[in-house]
Amino acid sequence: MIQRKTVLVVDDAEMFQKIYKSKLLTDGFKVKIAGNGVEALKMISEENPDIILLDINMPIMDGFKVLQAVKGDMGLEIPIIVLSSRGQPEEVEKAMDLGADGYLIKTTAKPKEVVEKIKQVLGEERGEKNEDN
Repeated sequence: MIQRKTVLVVDDAEMFQKIYKSKLLTDGFKVKIAGNGVEALKMISEENPDIILLDINMPIMDGFKVLQAVKGDMGLEIPIIVLSSRGQPEEVEKAMDLGADGYLIKTTAKPKEVVEKIKQVLGEERGEKNEDN
């Protein structure tokens, strides 16, 4: 049996949480939700997700601080894709410098494209079959 990958969606907007949870479940992923950076760090240490979908604008602790904590302070190798409504070049550069594995803009990236990016970062090709008999 193929192990389903777990995606931690970190976003304070319930609408985005619901959209991405539904799309990711449909595409065969397990999904965990965190509404802010502090919740995210707690879940990361407890759940050890396979990949993180991370918003930047959040209350309590923003996405930049989460990125720094995961990639720097905690030294974890969990891939992180930033999905933010903010797309200024300096913000994208800052996220990538902090260790993000990708950066997508909420207003232009369709859920299908986000899932494709997740699969790409996880190394899963769309047509790949895992048939180890």
